[in-house]
Amino acid sequence: MKLSSLLALSIAALLLIGCGGKVEPKAKYNYITAEETAKLMREDASKIVLIDIQEKKDFEEEHLKGALETYAYPVKTEDEKARLAALLPQIKPDQKVIIVCPRGGGGADRAYDFYLEKGLKKEQLLTLKDGQYGWPRDKIKDVLAVSK
Repeated sequence: MKLSSLLALSIAALLLIGCGGKVEPKAKYNYITAEETAKLMREDASKIVLIDIQEKKDFEEEHLKGALETYAYPVKTEDEKARLAALLPQIKPDQKVIIVCPRGGGGADRAYDFYLEKGLKKEQLLTLKDGQYGWPRDKIKDVLAVSK
């Protein structure tokens, strides 16, 4: 009885962590909220580059208008990193680069580290806090591209 209860509790904890738990921000990275991102998009989209690393299915379902799709999630293979590298010539030194990940966690961290290694400045790099899954759809819809 005790062993089965302990096992059930462990499985429930793993499901909560793996399926929707919030990603804790890390001091090493710069973050931007959905509200701040939407404001930048509305004011002058030419000052930012939205690099979306979501998987193709998620990107097609919903993404930010003007986002550059890479399908580079989880940014672990050389092929996925090459998709990020292909965008480097499009990034100007005075632009902010906002990395959009499904939840704003490990994939975004690896993309951020990749661009830092390739010479982008830390001041340029931002990760969308809580990623695309955490976007407040009920409050901010005008900057979203959603499949029908």
